[in-house]
Amino acid sequence: MTESKDGAPAPSAAQLEAEIAAARDNLASTIEQLKSETTPQALAHRGVNAVKGFFTDEYGGVRPERVAMVAGAVVTLVALRRWRRSRRRCHCH
Repeated sequence: MTESKDGAPAPSAAQLEAEIAAARDNLASTIEQLKSETTPQALAHRGVNAVKGFFTDEYGGVRPERVAMVAGAVVTLVALRRWRRSRRRCHCH
């Protein structure tokens, strides 16, 4: 058996092959996990959970201040859009 630079015995060919096989198996399972986490259904589920998490507290109750904040933003955007539309119309007739 040969020694490595630090004086420890160098691994045998069988040990290296076993390490490579284990690394390959680990990589394959990681790739499968990533594929399952990035399906459209999984991404949609995570998005829904993120939105629910924004509007609920740690006990599952609704956070009224956040609901009001988003509702106010939506109302403001709708009002601005209607105002812009009315300003674009020709008032020359």
